[in-house]
Amino acid sequence: MIGKQRMSKSHSGKSGRKPSEPQKFSKPQHNLWPPIAALGILAYGLYRAIDLRWISDDAFITMRYVKNFVEGKGLVYNVGERVEGYTHFLWLMLLAASKAVGFDPVDASMWLGIAAYAGILVLLLAISLREHKKNPKVIWLPIAAALFALNYDTAEWASGGLETSFYTFLILAAFYLWFYSKFSEQRRLLLTGLTLALISLTRPDGVLFTVTAVVLLAVSGIRRKQSIPTLTKNIGMLVLPSIVIGVPYLIWKYFYYGDILPLTYYAKSADENYFNQGFFYIWLYFRVHFTSAIALIVGALLLFRKNANGDETNEDVYRGSPFLTALAATLVYLILFVARVGGDFMFARFIMPVVPFVYFIIEHALKRLPMKAQWHRIGIAMILLGLIPVENTLRDNVLFHSNDGTVSIAGNWELTDERSTRGIADERWTYYYDRFFSVNGEFRGSMDIYTESSKYLEPFFRDLDFTVAIPGGANMRAYYTNFTTSINEYGLTDSSIAHLAIVNRARIGHEKKAPEEYLAKRQADFELGNVVANLPSPLAGTTIAFQIPTLGLWQLARVVTYDTAHMNELARRFDAVGNDSRIPLYQYLIPEYIAKMMPVRSLDQLDSDYAGIRKYYFNRYPDPALQRPFEERIAELKRDSAAKR
Repeated sequence: MIGKQRMSKSHSGKSGRKPSEPQKFSKPQHNLWPPIAALGILAYGLYRAIDLRWISDDAFITMRYVKNFVEGKGLVYNVGERVEGYTHFLWLMLLAASKAVGFDPVDASMWLGIAAYAGILVLLLAISLREHKKNPKVIWLPIAAALFALNYDTAEWASGGLETSFYTFLILAAFYLWFYSKFSEQRRLLLTGLTLALISLTRPDGVLFTVTAVVLLAVSGIRRKQSIPTLTKNIGMLVLPSIVIGVPYLIWKYFYYGDILPLTYYAKSADENYFNQGFFYIWLYFRVHFTSAIALIVGALLLFRKNANGDETNEDVYRGSPFLTALAATLVYLILFVARVGGDFMFARFIMPVVPFVYFIIEHALKRLPMKAQWHRIGIAMILLGLIPVENTLRDNVLFHSNDGTVSIAGNWELTDERSTRGIADERWTYYYDRFFSVNGEFRGSMDIYTESSKYLEPFFRDLDFTVAIPGGANMRAYYTNFTTSINEYGLTDSSIAHLAIVNRARIGHEKKAPEEYLAKRQADFELGNVVANLPSPLAGTTIAFQIPTLGLWQLARVVTYDTAHMNELARRFDAVGNDSRIPLYQYLIPEYIAKMMPVRSLDQLDSDYAGIRKYYFNRYPDPALQRPFEERIAELKRDSAAKR
């Protein structure tokens, strides 16, 4: 009755309408800001990612595995050698699938990465909208997605040919599934667990995110006073996909490769901690992206204070805190993986998987400011966005310096002074802008030149059983020239090199290099060298120079072990097309040396020359008729030298 009396009074008040009046409904107010902001962020991010698309040299190791796998030769780098020279099984399988249906895996690696990058932006926007619905009275500020789209390094690593953006997308997808999907608890546990399993299939260090999820789920269950059977069941459902998928995968790896860890684990730090370099790697990133560092620290502090807006729901309590989860996952990954292994030689790449979490924390730290501080929140957001150009300028200053005072720039990774980045470089810049070649008046980056020159050489080596040593920065040449056997000199695809001891700490990932005696033991025909515009003069007897007439350049190489049949056939193929390549055929060069050079060489010079010729030719192809002039001339010079004394 009281309720009815109040209602009646309300309707009969002077300010109320008469009961007989028709009810008037106002049209719903459509807020155009969210779709405009979301589309703008997504469009700009995609534009930047597409504009910066590229492929790294290391990605071509994966491409060679993809090629052999699709051709039915096994998941191997060299046919007949079972070594795991990759660290991203699931990513490799995606590229193999793309090649199997007719796509170029090189192009597919870039576009799949960009698609994953777009997925990250979509997830950040979706998370932001879900959080905004808890308090729709304040203006929606998708600061996490905006910062991610404006970050130069996230756009750069959207492609690169490696698993970086795909790995990051899966990590954020697992986060979204648990905290923001509308599935039932059991389905969320299974779907989140499945995504965590895929994360570990993409990169071995992904298991850290599974461990973090299990620990946080257990802590949450204990805080909610769940029974042990319920808690055990929930944890079991979360890890079930990892067990079902991961155990057979590890068993297969052990029997196929003889190990469950990839070669890169051994080629880099293996069991040795490299925290000094690793924390420097992390510091270097946050030195550039200083707003992220400051906001992350402030945000982390704000996360531990009571939510000022009181918009925490029962569902938040039940699922756990997304803020603390993002912070915990970030710290665990950075400390136990990035810092421990020493980071990477590629700037920012190892930080990328947790950058969405960093920006997520920043956005929700702003969200936790009191509602009355809404304009302060907007102001802080604008400041963060406005500082991005400052960070980009700082990035250039940290990573580059003017080259001897000229307008050209050089990478600080090669410096040894206080500006040194300790071997950490902008990998994209290295292959696209660090080294230019002039071709018909047009300057082209080394990646283009290496690719085109390698494609030109491929027919000459086709069906020839060559073993070639591949130095740093030459993986694309091994892929496109398609040598029968390629030996990565830093051990990324060679077990013996990878398991060498680290004598001195140096540039991460480049601390172990194949000894000359090992290359000789493997009977490597030659070691690839630089691409040059002009041949060195004089040309050493162990130097090979392949002419690339389409570019007006030369691909150099160095003889490691001399195989007469290989070199003769190679020379014949180049001669057949009128190519002016310089391939040392010792059986013809030695008589010429005896006739023209031997009479004018000193005893020391002749001794050195003969030792080299024995090493590369006579030890394998003894020829008394050709060796006798050397021995006689050396004996004669020794007698003359003794007589003068």
